[in-house]
Amino acid sequence: MGKNLRAQDELNKARSAGKAKSSRGNSTRKSSIVALLLMAFAILIFLALVSYDANDEANADLRITDIYKVFTADPVIRAKADTAHNWLGLVGSMISEFLIKSTIGYSIFSLPFLLMMFGWTILRRHEYRRLFVITNYTLVFALLFAVVFGMIRVITNGAWLGMEWSGVVGDFLSLILAQLLGRTGGSILLFTLLFTAIVMAVDLDLHELADRAKALYLQFMDWLERKRVEHREAAAEKAAIAINKYDEEGESEEELPPPLLKRSPVKIAKPPLEEPAPPLAKQAESVKNASLDDQADPDEIPPISSINEKEIRLEIEKKAQEAEVNFDERKHENTVEEIDYVFPSVELLDAPRASAEDVDDEELRANADLLRETLAQFDVQLENISVTPGPVVTLYELVPATGVKISRIVSLENDIALKLAAKGIRIMAPIPGKSAVGVEIPNHKPSLVTIRSVINSSKFRDTNAKLPLAMGKTISGEVFTDDLTKMPHLLIAGSTGSGKSVGINTILVSLLFRLHPSDLKLVIFDPKKIELTQYARLKKHFLAISPDVNEEIVTNPKNAVLVLKGVEFEMEKRYDRLAAAGVRNIADYNEKFKAGKLKDTETVTHQRIPYLIVVIDELADLMITAAREVEEPIARLAQLARAVGIHLIVATQRPSVDVITGVIKANFPARIAYQVASKTDSRTILDMNGAEQLLGNGDMLYLPSGSPKPIRLQNAFISTDEVESLMNHIAKQQGFSKPHYLPSMVEKRKNTDAGGDGSRDELFGEAARIIVRHQQGSVSLLQRRLKVGYSRAARLVDELEAAGVVGPFDGSKAREVLVESEAELEAIL
Repeated sequence: MGKNLRAQDELNKARSAGKAKSSRGNSTRKSSIVALLLMAFAILIFLALVSYDANDEANADLRITDIYKVFTADPVIRAKADTAHNWLGLVGSMISEFLIKSTIGYSIFSLPFLLMMFGWTILRRHEYRRLFVITNYTLVFALLFAVVFGMIRVITNGAWLGMEWSGVVGDFLSLILAQLLGRTGGSILLFTLLFTAIVMAVDLDLHELADRAKALYLQFMDWLERKRVEHREAAAEKAAIAINKYDEEGESEEELPPPLLKRSPVKIAKPPLEEPAPPLAKQAESVKNASLDDQADPDEIPPISSINEKEIRLEIEKKAQEAEVNFDERKHENTVEEIDYVFPSVELLDAPRASAEDVDDEELRANADLLRETLAQFDVQLENISVTPGPVVTLYELVPATGVKISRIVSLENDIALKLAAKGIRIMAPIPGKSAVGVEIPNHKPSLVTIRSVINSSKFRDTNAKLPLAMGKTISGEVFTDDLTKMPHLLIAGSTGSGKSVGINTILVSLLFRLHPSDLKLVIFDPKKIELTQYARLKKHFLAISPDVNEEIVTNPKNAVLVLKGVEFEMEKRYDRLAAAGVRNIADYNEKFKAGKLKDTETVTHQRIPYLIVVIDELADLMITAAREVEEPIARLAQLARAVGIHLIVATQRPSVDVITGVIKANFPARIAYQVASKTDSRTILDMNGAEQLLGNGDMLYLPSGSPKPIRLQNAFISTDEVESLMNHIAKQQGFSKPHYLPSMVEKRKNTDAGGDGSRDELFGEAARIIVRHQQGSVSLLQRRLKVGYSRAARLVDELEAAGVVGPFDGSKAREVLVESEAELEAIL
């Protein structure tokens, strides 16, 4: 009995489900039919409107009940049907005549568009929210355009436009506006409403629009000024040529053309011989540098005699005055300055030891035999073994016999290491591009790879890389270099003593050997205060420093946040320069600047842009103290800074996920892994195992950008004495008159608070101090302490969240306070 009841219940449920499914199917089918009907109706109305003809007015003068007479022998109706120009015949003529003239004129074309949108939305089951927004804006614009055309008809008494442009509705509303506010007032109100609707529809920024209009006006005035100067100089040059010709041929003044006589008296062509030429030449050169002649060719510069000294001084004063407009914002603006710089010589580096890379052949043969014997014990046969000796590690390429699985060789990794008594081996199965398995075995007597042997190689010396890095040597002993601009950022990880700091020094030294101080600037973070402090002596040569901090090499985590923000702001300024120049990268910009094709504007001052390398020696220390404030600028720089010549080199000795976060890791495709403690750390930095088996002392795996497999390299060694010799060579030379300054974030915040967009509440500072002092981010606390209403207190909390003082909204809980002390708050304020 129970079984029968359960079977009956299941049958009933099945029937209910079938009915529900059938009901949903019927509903979907009905919706599709409605959608298709709407779309077909939209097409018919569009065809009727697009084929509207004013000559059909007489044909459209019919009643709806008269249409059926077309099937009778009524000669009047048949004649109108035969003479209709509309693509839909008499019905089309009637529809188009009514919709165009009796509604909003040609703006009624929005009707088939909206019907088509509704039909498509129903058919595709899209959300209706976006459709309603489009419908509202479409109807508003249609009505406004109808009234605009109606106002034009009112002003011109219908002489310019016909009834079809505005329709009855447009004429009626425009006539009311004209009677209430007059034709002028009605036109102003109408065009104001139209402009407001456009601004709201396209989300237009009025401030940006005003800035662009101002920039166009300034460019136009600059063009007029250049044309005026060119015209004046051309006239002066013609006068000088005519006067010189007069001096050579001995003609009289009366034979010269009258305009030339008025512009250039004869005495100007013959200045006193005792007057020194160099000052005038310098004045002419200053005119050229001030872009008054639009970077004219030296052969086209007018004679010195035809230049009015008073006009030269006026033009120079005008240029200086234009530069003073943004003087406060450009307090630390970097100017192009030439210095006599002598590149360092490789003689500053220690010479490599003789026969340092020789490997004992007997050792290689013994290891090959041991490999063959060990694998044979586990029934793994080999066809061939190739040996590639390197300075520290030797690669043995094993070609397995037919039928041998590669996984069997990989599983014997520990047995091979035990048999060879090696510190650690690494198996590549297979070697990329080869049908062989690679076994990397350390040499018993590793040789030292010196920085001099890499820098003095033809591969590094003759490279065309913009930012060449001397990485070291491969397993085969070949010098390996790469271009930082193609990486474009480098992530380095390795445990203590693995050679990470030496590797950073190698990278920096290789850049200093190849680039001029005007082409390279360094921003160095050294929280450990001992690894990279020697580079502080390059303050006026290669360093880029922040005016907000009092240290050349950044060691304080709080200062690091300010400097990173300054680098981020520098990136934005560089993008402004590239956008104004119409180029896509720093190389094209500098070429255009060198060719003199860039003109300064009121908002953008063009200058040569050097490469900016940001070096962070220990990311973990910064992430522990200010994770959020550090991660955001690093991630943004890694995402955007490549095109403007800013590149990051970030190192850490703790490659854990809380230090190398997903956001940071995703934007660093090129990575270097020195020896790490575990497979987990290796997977964190390389997304694969292997780094835990490295030997230390500069043994590394380099994963190039876009490569699936890393390359094993031996990093070049550079001693502290060698770095000191290089610093002495550069520091004793005359540097720039002042360091290369990053934008000041303190001044930027002051300018924003004082005269920016005015969006910050005047109680913002006091509210921030109250929140930090009580470590409670709540609206009610601000209401009680500041004695303000809920709305203002809530706005203050939103502003504090935008400034990074409090965290996001978290239900009924108080917001998290992200700033721990008032001292840290002052840096934000």
